[in-house]
Amino acid sequence: MEGRCAISRCSQLELKTRKNETTTEECGFWSLPDDLIVDCLAKLSKLDLVALAMASKRHRRAPKSHDLRFLRYRRGCVHPYVYVYMHMYPDPSPRWFVIHPVQRRLKRLNMDYYLDPAPVEGSCFVRTDWGIYVIGGLINGKPTSEVMFFDSTDHTVCRITPMRMVRSGASASCLMGESKIYVFGGCSDSADSSNWAEVYDLATSTWEFLSVSAPKMPLKIQQSVVLDDKKHVYAVGEDGQIFNFSVTECKFEAAEDGRSESDVANKNDWLMTDEALFCRGIGGRILWRLPFNLDWNEVKGLEELQQQHIIKLCICNHERMAIFWEARPQGPDQKILELWYAEISFQPRMDGGVWDLWGNIEWSGAVLSSDILDSSSSSSSSSRPLNLLYAVSLLV
Repeated sequence: MEGRCAISRCSQLELKTRKNETTTEECGFWSLPDDLIVDCLAKLSKLDLVALAMASKRHRRAPKSHDLRFLRYRRGCVHPYVYVYMHMYPDPSPRWFVIHPVQRRLKRLNMDYYLDPAPVEGSCFVRTDWGIYVIGGLINGKPTSEVMFFDSTDHTVCRITPMRMVRSGASASCLMGESKIYVFGGCSDSADSSNWAEVYDLATSTWEFLSVSAPKMPLKIQQSVVLDDKKHVYAVGEDGQIFNFSVTECKFEAAEDGRSESDVANKNDWLMTDEALFCRGIGGRILWRLPFNLDWNEVKGLEELQQQHIIKLCICNHERMAIFWEARPQGPDQKILELWYAEISFQPRMDGGVWDLWGNIEWSGAVLSSDILDSSSSSSSSSRPLNLLYAVSLLV
């Protein structure tokens, strides 16, 4: 069985299977058995596979092989890459970028085509092991039911089955072992529970309305995070009311004690790690708290970031978190806007009998520079030439 799987992978990589005796005898790497060749390729990093593809026509599809990536994933040979979805004026739609792990620069992905127009606001995003779903949003000011999938293996974008309802500002989570995507809210009539939520089955590529039991349908879910068991979602409404969604019971429940989150409008990019919940606060602050404690604390040791305009927070890997901020021109003659990126590690410390979390900047620098156009070019875009919509780390 393993031998047949190895031969199948070889065909995906356009490796030539051996024929009967020929007059030319192969030597070196290609004299090895096919399954051993695939095993060797599976141990290479994504960068090495790209370099190999550039040097050898025989390997030009290796970096885009889903089978090879799956084998590398099983053997722990994949590495975290930070992908960014960003709208840059004057592009008509957002584009995908990736931070080069060696050059530390944000590079726009060279795709054969993009799906235009694409929403520039109001979309929700769902990360899976193999790519990212972009769900709903506003196109020309109107909500859409469109759903796009970005494949992080071969760097392609495609439209999948649209939702049954048009939605903007919805909340979406991937649950049940990454087999289903649940989307809540974002529709105009939140009072109608029959269309307030729907679920996408990744196996059948179909959407179904979800009959959800809930004490109150919030107009908008401000923040939501998937808990560690992958079967529950912790959600917060616009007014700070706390909800817990159980996928097994298909039920939204309000917090039993009536507690609510405070100042939710100024707490963005909620992230759940193995031990703590993080968010991006105002004034360049990063906040944290334990999952079942509503008291937020500031991560200490990052005072230099409080002078920056932080625009996005994301998990880099299991040891570090990544942040993005804009460095805007300081004078009227300055026309260059820089996007900066930093990776931060965390360390708990006991101080006076109380645990604090300290952050340390492991690396920081400008990853992208952009010319700011004159206000006459576009009054709406001149003040915001970069709009970073989403950032996430994927193992590729």
